[in-house]
Amino acid sequence: MARAVALVRGHPLLTPLLIVYVAVTMLAAIFEFGPSHALVNLVLVAAYVALIHFATEGPPMAVPTVRTLGRSRDIGLAITVAVLQMAGVVIAWFVIIPHGVLAAWAADLRGAGVPALIAAKAANAALTVPLLLLPTVVAVVAFRFRPREVGLTASFRGLALGVALAAIAVGLGVGEVAAGINPGLLWQSASLSVVTATITLQSLVNGIPEELTFRGVIFGRLMPWLGRPGNSLAISTMVFGLYHVPSYLASGTSLGLALAIGLFGLLPGLLFGYLFYRTRSIWPGAIWHTSITGVGVMFIGLTP
Repeated sequence: MARAVALVRGHPLLTPLLIVYVAVTMLAAIFEFGPSHALVNLVLVAAYVALIHFATEGPPMAVPTVRTLGRSRDIGLAITVAVLQMAGVVIAWFVIIPHGVLAAWAADLRGAGVPALIAAKAANAALTVPLLLLPTVVAVVAFRFRPREVGLTASFRGLALGVALAAIAVGLGVGEVAAGINPGLLWQSASLSVVTATITLQSLVNGIPEELTFRGVIFGRLMPWLGRPGNSLAISTMVFGLYHVPSYLASGTSLGLALAIGLFGLLPGLLFGYLFYRTRSIWPGAIWHTSITGVGVMFIGLTP
């Protein structure tokens, strides 16, 4: 216990992470999922934090790059990318998708003999890459940031950690399927080759674009200027949650409920942010994030 207290005190990011996580999980337990799910998920978040922390012990972490007179450029890039992402997701959900464009693309691919699962993800990737990923990349280049300054470098240890976290997500997914909790995971009725191709495409739908945007750019570039890292974690995670609200609004959910559901985006966003903070790379989070979306789950009782 003393070591756990010392760990939290020695890493200022953990205090706001755990406080917000516990608060949101308690709200979820009261209004939606029940106390049993809350307890299991609290155990899971403790396990994730411990694994990330101890797997990244050793050599000192790289300090975020701070250029002379670079504050306006860092904040300018973060704001620009946040606006581009929000505009892109609104266009996607309220303009492109309602007109049946994605469905038509997927139908064309199925007509050409592409498996349905791959066709659906390929159509999604054909939308997200130009609408969400490329604008962020262009903004990074336009503001003249190097790849390592937005977390695009990788280490073997970081990648291995991402794979380990993904393995836990897959294990939880298998457990939920075996228990009949979540029978809709995409890999149940598909071959290994189809699942592999689908997950590769899925990385372009949310794993890479969202980790680059919310962790590499917004969290990473705000961190040098907002004092404690918990401040930039809070901002990047709140934007991450709001980013998902248009999808709920487009499905007919009321604004209040959509905002409440978007709040649950704080839960994985907090952990993705902590992983980025410890590794200074988006790739471990991209691996973990991508695995959660279709192959596994992150928290029992919460949809991926």
